[in-house]
Amino acid sequence: MFFYQRKFTISFISFLYVFLKINGGISHESDVYTLDYNSDEVHVNCSEKDCILQENITSFTCHNRNESCLDDICLKPHKTLQRLDLSRNSFKNIPRGCFSTLSSLEILIISNNEKLGLANLYNAAYGLDKTNIKELYANNINQVGITYPFPRNISLLLQNTSLQKLQLNYNEIQTAETGSIYNLPRSLEDISVRGNRLEIGLIFIELVWFKNLNRLDISFQCSTREYRSRSLRSVRFKDDFSNHTHDKDCPNTTINVLQMLPSNLTKLIATGLISGRNCIPLLSTRNTSKLSYIDISRDGYYRWIGPIRVNPNWNNVTTLNLSHNQCSYIKDNFFDNLSKLKYLDISFNYLGAYFYQENKSENVLNGLINLRKLDLQYNKINYLPEKLLKNNKGIKDLVISNNAIVKWTLDISHLDRLTFIDCSHNKLGQLPDSVTKKLDELRKDHNVTVDFHHNKVACTCDNLQFLKWLFTTQVMVTLSAECTGYDGNITQAYSYLLEECSKDHSVRDWLYPVQTICLLFILTVIAVVIYKKRWALIYRWYLFRLRRKGYTPIGGCDDGYQFDAFLSFADEDRAFVERVVSELEENSEHHFKVCVHYRDFTPGKSISKNIVSAVHSSKKTIIFISHAYLKSQWCKYELQMAITEERHMDRRLIIMVVLEDIPHNQLSLEVLQYYKKNSYIVKPKNEQELNLFWKTLKGVVANDL
Repeated sequence: MFFYQRKFTISFISFLYVFLKINGGISHESDVYTLDYNSDEVHVNCSEKDCILQENITSFTCHNRNESCLDDICLKPHKTLQRLDLSRNSFKNIPRGCFSTLSSLEILIISNNEKLGLANLYNAAYGLDKTNIKELYANNINQVGITYPFPRNISLLLQNTSLQKLQLNYNEIQTAETGSIYNLPRSLEDISVRGNRLEIGLIFIELVWFKNLNRLDISFQCSTREYRSRSLRSVRFKDDFSNHTHDKDCPNTTINVLQMLPSNLTKLIATGLISGRNCIPLLSTRNTSKLSYIDISRDGYYRWIGPIRVNPNWNNVTTLNLSHNQCSYIKDNFFDNLSKLKYLDISFNYLGAYFYQENKSENVLNGLINLRKLDLQYNKINYLPEKLLKNNKGIKDLVISNNAIVKWTLDISHLDRLTFIDCSHNKLGQLPDSVTKKLDELRKDHNVTVDFHHNKVACTCDNLQFLKWLFTTQVMVTLSAECTGYDGNITQAYSYLLEECSKDHSVRDWLYPVQTICLLFILTVIAVVIYKKRWALIYRWYLFRLRRKGYTPIGGCDDGYQFDAFLSFADEDRAFVERVVSELEENSEHHFKVCVHYRDFTPGKSISKNIVSAVHSSKKTIIFISHAYLKSQWCKYELQMAITEERHMDRRLIIMVVLEDIPHNQLSLEVLQYYKKNSYIVKPKNEQELNLFWKTLKGVVANDL
């Protein structure tokens, strides 16, 4: 069965919002408060001008106020208050030791008082060793335009407390004074310093002493020097995008961050560090490390060389997030030591070209024998190696959405635990039979979901088998309503194709080829006719254009022709033709008017138009045949136009004068045909016979042929 994908309605969003509000509200910023309180405790949200801290209050919240809110709190003993939230106010000063008299205080929140500064954090921390403090949130309190080192004296004030959670996010801290980390209380379990300007280096060696620390967030550190490094790396990335397969320019670091971490640390969040390095070199954890979650996403590591080494006896890494790194190359053995890894996120990279090289990429996941979820979305992938998952038999969730995959090539026949495939937003027209059969087989044992929406499902008879599977399978398939090849939704298309594709199309199968052959035959005949009649068509076309422009023969000769004869000759024969012109126009009692191209063609008009006009305006056309004539393309064109005019006007107008002896096998087809059907005049070889030649030529020009 399948489901159309639809957007959430407004009513559902409203319900979700109310649900969240009832169940503890929507969290703000990065302050997460973890202590649980019994229902008999009293919580007060101070929003009025006069808000007094009563004796029985256990939780007190004061927002959007000034220092007057502190008047009833500072240096006044209170035995029941456990949670104090003074965030999002306009505090500029906190009196020293203000909270030292709150003996039961466990959570103190002074975040988002941007102008407090670290000096007032010292004042707030003063005397907390006399309270039961467990969580301190001081995020975004140092936005005064100056970067500060984190002072050691604050750590010394907190040293003897039972503090478990410390957040110092977004405070423009660029470094830490010597001992400022070492002197923090050993009870700390969670430290977050994200969004500062720290340069990750030797100062973090002091973290190794924190045996109880299990979560560390050092994300989004952006010092001035690191910004410069990021800029240079960005240019290098663009210039050398296709050549990231070398290891030599990714040397091992002198400071191995994973080695500096406490053994009991389980979660490391180091996203968006934007360090100067553009690759992941060899890294290794401590021998007794309990590290299970590593997030190094958005760090610009576009080559993953590695490997990441862990002690086989203390291999606890189950989650690795490497998304948003612009990565285009992974070395074969990068993941080989992470045999306990269950969740791998390598989405939002540029691994399409890498996976296309099957011989280089098909073994990259071999070491991940316990992998449960693989996220490959947004990687510009158009092909995945068939054996990519050959060693990952335990995969349950496979996400390959938002790529450019046209054909499914991945082998999933051995993935017996598979429950979810997201291949949406690709260019898939279908899933292979081997995949659909495997999914049906898995559905007998457990629920299986396939997200197939925003693909190019083909609604054709050739794809009917896949469409039948979509409508009959017990696998839950999500897909878009539209499909290609049919104007309507996929349900209508399926109903139509069930009927249409079951019809007997045997007649149609042979009728289409016959129709095609007949059409090709007709087109061939038309082409042959057009080729044979090409000169007539050209002549009629030019004549039509001349008449549309108002052309009519100019009077002055018999029958309304402008010229008695048009002389068609090659330039090599011009000397003799000029004698012919002289004889016809000057030495004849008829005083013939002849047309020669060098004298009578209209300047600016195309040669072809001049030729058609000259032939059509002349009573006769005299053709002077010679070797040069037969080689000239324009002479051949004049001959064709004269022949066409003769046929079109149904009159004899061509007078052929042979100037040279030419073997018949050298004559063009048109001239040879004329030779066989009509008489012609031969130029005499001596002067004694010229008188007879002139007399004959004048006679045929003057009279009808």
